[in-house]
Order: sequence, then structure tokens, then C-alpha cells
Amino acid sequence: MQVLLVSLIVAAAAGYAGWQLMPRGMRRGLIGRLVAIAPSWRAWLARLEANAENGGCSSCRGCAADGRLGASAGRARIVVHRRGSR
Repeated sequence: MQVLLVSLIVAAAAGYAGWQLMPRGMRRGLIGRLVAIAPSWRAWLARLEANAENGGCSSCRGCAADGRLGASAGRARIVVHRRGSR
């Protein structure tokens, strides 16, 4: 039973890593094939296809800012406190 559970966890991790490292075009092609094979999964595959655009991120669209920094991303002041002599 333990070997089966570990095998499932390793297979899931390998599938996730493969999906994250897969190029976008290959992801879309695989999703298209899965829709043809399993039409009952259409809603799940549509959501997966919508998230296939962002390669490995959490889809927060933070990278869409083209490097523009917000107002809170200014310089931080660092204060160094020295120890008193003992």
C-alpha cells in the first residue's frame, strides 16, 4: 500500500513538472487532443487552456506591467544599529 501511494505521488509530481516545463504550443495541442478524446472534461480543459498562457506562474498577471514599478517599490532605507561596548 505504501509503495502504491508513493508511486502515485511521484507520478503526480512528474506530471506537474512536465506540464509546467512544456512549451505553450505543445500544451495547447495536448489540450485539443484531450477535448477530442474526453468531451465530458470540456469545462476542466477550458479552464486549463485559459491558464496555459502563463507558463509556470500563478496567473496573477503581475508580469503584464512590463517592468513598471509601483509607488511602493521605491528605495528602502536601511538603518544599521551598532552594539554598545560591554
